Amino acid sequence: MEKIRTGIYVSSDVLAECDDYCSNHDISRSELIEQALRLFLATRAVANKSDVLVPELAECIAHASDEGITKISKGLFRYAVEVEMLIAILADTFEVSKNELKDIRREAVNNARRTRGKINLDDLITRSYAEGIIDDD
Repeated sequence: MEKIRTGIYVSSDVLAECDDYCSNHDISRSELIEQALRLFLATRAVANKSDVLVPELAECIAHASDEGITKISKGLFRYAVEVEMLIAILADTFEVSKNELKDIRREAVNNARRTRGKINLDDLITRSYAEGIIDDD
């Protein structure tokens, strides 16, 4: 691309800042001014088209968000099915009174709050052994 020589008027403080930047970043004054002008013009072009770009960007974000929500919902549904199966197996295996179930639920809620949902089955079993809830036999 052909370069054209032109003269511009710039305040001395802006020129000094420009020269400092150029010396610190190994770039010529002309290159810096050209890059700055390109950035300014690109910014203006985007600003002029913002009435089109902003709604399109919002639509893209909404679409991506909807896809994420759908994936999370499907994952939670699969998780709920597995939990339901475990509950059915446990209910058929053990006899638990309503009061015992109430106590278990309260402890589960407290554990979930305490661990912020990061409950580790190994830790629960170890604690149950330590508290004598489960026999070592």
